[in-house]
Amino acid sequence: MALPTLNVTPGSGATINTLPNAPAVIANSVSVALATDQTLPLPVGAAADGTDATGVAQLAGGVGIRGWLSGIFSKVATAANQATEITSLAAILAAIQATDTAIAITNRSGYINGAVAAAAVQSIGTQGWAPGDTLTMPSGAGVGTAAVLNVQSTQLAAVPTIAAAGSGGTNGAVTLTGTTGTGTKFTLAGTISGGVLTAIGSITLAGNYTVNPTNLAAEPVTGGGLTGATVNIKMAILALGVTTPGVYTAPVTNPLAPAATSGSGVGATVNLTSFTPLSTQVAAANTARQYLAIRNESTAQNIGFSLSGSAAFGAVGTSTLLSNFNGYDWSGNRVPSNALTAIGQVAFQQFTAWEG
Repeated sequence: MALPTLNVTPGSGATINTLPNAPAVIANSVSVALATDQTLPLPVGAAADGTDATGVAQLAGGVGIRGWLSGIFSKVATAANQATEITSLAAILAAIQATDTAIAITNRSGYINGAVAAAAVQSIGTQGWAPGDTLTMPSGAGVGTAAVLNVQSTQLAAVPTIAAAGSGGTNGAVTLTGTTGTGTKFTLAGTISGGVLTAIGSITLAGNYTVNPTNLAAEPVTGGGLTGATVNIKMAILALGVTTPGVYTAPVTNPLAPAATSGSGVGATVNLTSFTPLSTQVAAANTARQYLAIRNESTAQNIGFSLSGSAAFGAVGTSTLLSNFNGYDWSGNRVPSNALTAIGQVAFQQFTAWEG
């Protein structure tokens, strides 16, 4: 059966009831403004709140919000994995952090650590030193673990004094020679008068001892026919070795006075003259990391870096950053959570690094 139909004029308010048991419905039309594909003007001031950053200019050809967004995209895309853009990218991140404290940018810059390889005596000391004595270097800024040095050999610290004048000597100038200890014996210029030792003028050879003379207060000497002559000597440092290389995070300022010694020696200062580069942790493992970058600040030496353990040139897992500000950075879903380590060709090479 066909349903009944009824023509109704919109807006007439006519009652429509074409089925016997249907409720009455009032039909009215309502005016609706339909959207079109026409470009709508933005309200005055839209997207203009805030203040432009100092020194920031929109890229050539950019206009409005789309211009800024396309410029930002271009810069970020260019910076990804490009060593020459690391500094600019770090500046961008710092600017972001200034307005969004949820992004934490941490400076991990520093120096390649060094271990003491050699040391030399600056001041030999005044007395009391013996081969085998140790000198612990001072701690402080730039010192991870203080180095420990050892006395390898000794020498006379000063002109000895006469302990016993002896007898039977030939009057006049005399060369006196030490008699005990291990190594090259010292020699002195002295004077004999009345058959006894009356003066010691100078040291002609300070000696080189790996074992000190037996009795420092009365070291027997020979020369000029003397018998029974002894001298009172004081021993100083001649050469140093390295017992514990230590770990240094920054260059030291020489000379250094030891913080502690194992013997009774006093008055010595030393220079730490040579350092071996060490694998240096730049950043610890971090599963929340969103950004990581490292750059070599040396103009002459390369830096190796590793995400798989200690960095070592020529070792699997170590990549090389060439001199003259080459670097690498990770961002987005490429950021590793591994610890980052680095090593230089020389100790105390400077690197710049950021983590966020």
